Amino acid sequence: MQGKRFIIFVLVFFASLCTFAQNLIAVDTLMKRVRSTGERYNEWVQTYEAEVYMRTYVETVKKNFLYKFTRFVPHFVLHDPKSDEAIIESISRLNYTYPHNYTHYIQYVTGSLTKKKDIEMIPFNMLNINVYAQTTYDGSFILPLHHVSSKYYRYRIKQTYYDENEKKTYYVVEFSPVYTSSKLLKGVTVIEEGTWRVIRFSAEWEEMMNDFRFEITMGDGPITAYLPVHFIIYKTTCYLGNVVANRYLAQINYTDIVLNDHVMKEKSLDISYLYNTIESSPSIHNDSLFWEKIRPIPLQAKESETIENYKKQQNGDSITNNPKAQQIAKLITEDSQYRYKSTQIRYSGPLNPSMLGYTSPDGITYKQKLFLKVDLKDNKDLYLDAFAGYMFKRKEFFADLSMRWNYNPARIGNLSFSVGSGNRTYSSLFVEQVQDSLLNKGLKFSDISVDYYKDYYFRLLNDIELVNGLMLGTGIEYHIRKGNENTKALRTSSTDNNGVEEMFGTQYDFLPFIRLSWTPQQYYRFDGPQKIPVRSDYPTFKIEFARSIKNMLGGSSAYNRLEIDVSQHIPFGLLKSLQYHVGGGIFSNQKTEYFADFVYFAKNNFPQNWEDGIGGNFNLLHRSLYNASDSYFQAHVMFETPFLILKNVSPISHGVLSERLYLSQLYTPQIISYTEVGYGIGNRFFNTAVFGSFHKHNFREIGVRMLLTF
Repeated sequence: MQGKRFIIFVLVFFASLCTFAQNLIAVDTLMKRVRSTGERYNEWVQTYEAEVYMRTYVETVKKNFLYKFTRFVPHFVLHDPKSDEAIIESISRLNYTYPHNYTHYIQYVTGSLTKKKDIEMIPFNMLNINVYAQTTYDGSFILPLHHVSSKYYRYRIKQTYYDENEKKTYYVVEFSPVYTSSKLLKGVTVIEEGTWRVIRFSAEWEEMMNDFRFEITMGDGPITAYLPVHFIIYKTTCYLGNVVANRYLAQINYTDIVLNDHVMKEKSLDISYLYNTIESSPSIHNDSLFWEKIRPIPLQAKESETIENYKKQQNGDSITNNPKAQQIAKLITEDSQYRYKSTQIRYSGPLNPSMLGYTSPDGITYKQKLFLKVDLKDNKDLYLDAFAGYMFKRKEFFADLSMRWNYNPARIGNLSFSVGSGNRTYSSLFVEQVQDSLLNKGLKFSDISVDYYKDYYFRLLNDIELVNGLMLGTGIEYHIRKGNENTKALRTSSTDNNGVEEMFGTQYDFLPFIRLSWTPQQYYRFDGPQKIPVRSDYPTFKIEFARSIKNMLGGSSAYNRLEIDVSQHIPFGLLKSLQYHVGGGIFSNQKTEYFADFVYFAKNNFPQNWEDGIGGNFNLLHRSLYNASDSYFQAHVMFETPFLILKNVSPISHGVLSERLYLSQLYTPQIISYTEVGYGIGNRFFNTAVFGSFHKHNFREIGVRMLLTF
């Protein structure tokens, strides 16, 4: 008996060894083959057309008294304020053009959430995932099967199995991120031996209050074997004790596929065909027979129940919230869009959190925006932009009202007129006294107050593109600078003010100007007839010359102003970029009193540059110093990456999409050297950064800037 057991043990042991030897393949070898073939599969298809069915099921798992305020946070979480369950079904056309142009035309929608804002929350962009690419087309995260992105992942063969029916071997490969980041995935993929193609791909990741999981199943046809045909997407949002779960089922039916012929095509700067769009103006189609016939994935019992409950609500069997109160709440807390015939209106909302900002020097800032667009004949448009902002610490109000006539959309031709109030400033006469005081009395720049002149301006500007990338702007500025009645502004221990109190009055400035902007080999796209610059591999060069004319409309100044600026955005690696702009300016031929107000070197109280609204300008520089010299040279650099300092700090890294390093340098004859260095983080809710400043080699101060980005 013991001998039989021993023989059985030996047979099982050797059988296991044989099976192990048969399935044994080094994970590095396996992934090398997957990446090699994946590069071909990545470029396999040139174009395709497909019909997409997508079903969304929404469930409020847990809620408290704060849940009712969820609707006031724009683009936060898809939910139904009236019910704990909701459902949306949609039919759309998906067109693809190599390498990353995906256009969704949403045709039909039904369900309990069919408003435009709800449809926009459905993750149609997830259907654009190419598992063989380096990243998703929009840079949402880095994919694990490309050789460039492999350094961010670890791989392990979790299982090997043989399918008797198909006579094929499959490898289940587990991948995990090297760093903890919301840009990296964790999951498994099933690889087919021989073809080394992906059969299934499932992954998960975390992003500040959100947990995502998705599974992609590839097709089994000769061509669809390399394309996704079925998606399951889960999103769970946990916030302030509330939990909302979304599940999305999608099936793709390809109707036309064209393979890539790999013929070298002539380079074109027009990349309109590469631009992703989502056309979300579907028709509401509530015919149940229509959906029963066309629905490729049968409804589950819970989904059928949700539909029936919604129909009862529509028939008045349940109490609904006050829709008028909801509309008012939406109007005051988020961006609102309205359209009437040929007129489109957008308003920021008085209690919209994205209208708030904070900086250490200026305190809390608050702004409001109103935008109006009127479609005219012959593809021309008329725009109105209204802006108002208030700085609480300085108790200053800023405003701008601009009207723009887009008379030549194909050549970015615009004629605009603006009126508003700008930064408070002081004249060159006072600057001369400051410079003398620096030498004789030890007056510091930090002692300067800029409450001397309030600036009101009028601006007439015409922009037109001469050739691709070369813009010509010509215009006239007219400034009315009114002196402050309170002339007690020079805070110094000396009782001798050297006649400063007699310097103040109303000054006028008539200033024609011309500017050129050139971006070599600028890529562009068209949105209808409107040409839109996109990017370039080269810098953008700007030069502006202005000449103040004395006695023209009461003008009291005569001078020349010349400024030059060079800027560029350089992407490199995966989701990394370097942005910079350098430039300088000078006032010359100053025959009278003037105001040293530069264009490219000016205090930006409500910044919106470099996307995050923080980089590209000085954040701690005292506002007085922008006008304290007749010349300057500045340089700004921002490096952005998802992996820097917080990549190994898991509790924080899940809530950070990017980290940034800042460096800014300023030279003027009076300041000599001023430097700012900073570090910032950002996600889809906010951007914040901390800065330190140095004058020459001496440390000055630390400050913070924060912007909400809902």
